Amino acid sequence: MVFSKLREAQVINAASVFVEGIGFLGVSKEVELPAIEFETYTQNAGFYKAHQNSGILKEMTLKVKFSEYNIVYLNSMSSQFNQSSNLYVKWNVSSQKGHFGHVATFRGNITKLTMPKVASGEEVEVELEMQVYFYKKDENNAQVMLIDTRNMICLMGGKDIWADLRSHVM
Repeated sequence: MVFSKLREAQVINAASVFVEGIGFLGVSKEVELPAIEFETYTQNAGFYKAHQNSGILKEMTLKVKFSEYNIVYLNSMSSQFNQSSNLYVKWNVSSQKGHFGHVATFRGNITKLTMPKVASGEEVEVELEMQVYFYKKDENNAQVMLIDTRNMICLMGGKDIWADLRSHVM
């Protein structure tokens, strides 16, 4: 029996977060990229039930934790009331095959900013949440995903799954 070669483990190095118009926001402690999840419905088909993908994208939320506090967090949150915020998260993945750069671009509204807890001797932690309507992911300078809900684009794996729908609506 022949086994395929096992994939090597990958390690994520520190991620940096940038805000358009302001610049460097900080080094993140943790970034939770938005889940890509579609609404489903249950179809009754005789003797069984099946869950069908509706193609309707559920809301996307970006969550970022920082291990430092600075005034730029407040500046970026206050500016989003008359325009949406643009955040860029850049990180590097290391493995035995080398180092691979990743960039995720987000547009949306910052809906939550949690200030650090004041506790002597504890690490500072600031949390930021953004409701995302635009999400683009690049790996090694190549676009691998683009979701733009305002322009009805959902490009994944080289295929725009909303192209047919968009052609009937726009």
